[in-house]
Amino acid sequence: MRYQNGKRYYTMSQYCRTRYGGRIVKVPLLSGCTCPNRDGSRGSGGCAFCSFTPGNISKEISEQYREGCARLLPKWPDARPVAYFQEGSNTHLPAPSLAILLGQAAALPGAAGIRIATRADCIDREKAEMLAEFQQSHGLPVEIELGLQTVHDRTASALNRCHSFAEFCAGFSLLREARLYICVHLINGLPGETPEMMLESARAAGALRPGGIKLHMLHLLRATPLAARYAQEPFPLLSREEYVSVVCGQLERIPPDTVVERLTGDGAADALIAPLWTRNKRAVLNLIDWTLARRGTCQGALWRESEPVQIR
Repeated sequence: MRYQNGKRYYTMSQYCRTRYGGRIVKVPLLSGCTCPNRDGSRGSGGCAFCSFTPGNISKEISEQYREGCARLLPKWPDARPVAYFQEGSNTHLPAPSLAILLGQAAALPGAAGIRIATRADCIDREKAEMLAEFQQSHGLPVEIELGLQTVHDRTASALNRCHSFAEFCAGFSLLREARLYICVHLINGLPGETPEMMLESARAAGALRPGGIKLHMLHLLRATPLAARYAQEPFPLLSREEYVSVVCGQLERIPPDTVVERLTGDGAADALIAPLWTRNKRAVLNLIDWTLARRGTCQGALWRESEPVQIR
């Protein structure tokens, strides 16, 4: 893999030039879907770090899209909009309802593709095949984002994930069989995890050969169970330098042709409690670039295709 723009990893912009012919902008849309970890299907209360609050949707998807395009496209006038169902588990609904949602997204004017964020335990064979058939029949990219966060079940259990790594792999495999692009999310700095555990999460996720991966630091957000726990008994959070060191090690263990869609993130300014250094994304990205160059390394440097995924 030959990386561009002076980067030592496969950037989202490089991927978009290939698949979409240029820049895209994701237009956030609310589908009205809740989460199996909130409605009692798998659990209640949601993941300890999650601030998502299900509610009634007051605007049709077409109106949300129109307003989103009006807000975002002036910032990037050369970009093509992608319908992005971001909040909630957007395949946590019956297959016929999912078909209706896809049809609404396909009818949005100028949409270059569809992005669907969900949990792997909200994927079954019928839904995976429907998504693949829709993509083929409409000639419109359908890309799936799956929240994994960690491969360590003990950590996931402590965070009320109600979702094991084995279950993740089962849903991932169905989407992979359907030949859909899958982006996997990982969170660094989860309570109780060591840098070695975070590297193992990246290595195990990479061994699945996802199309893309998103990495970011744990954000402590107001009104979440984890923030309440932190207020009562603070636990260590990674410093910016520690986070960058972990990310560089993770990049080395990710396949060279996996798109690195995100290397840092920032919580909503009015909700973020800590760590405050995450607000300066540019500084974090610059330090990642500098550290990779100083180490003389790049994405995939330590990746080994023959290594098995350890499910435990």
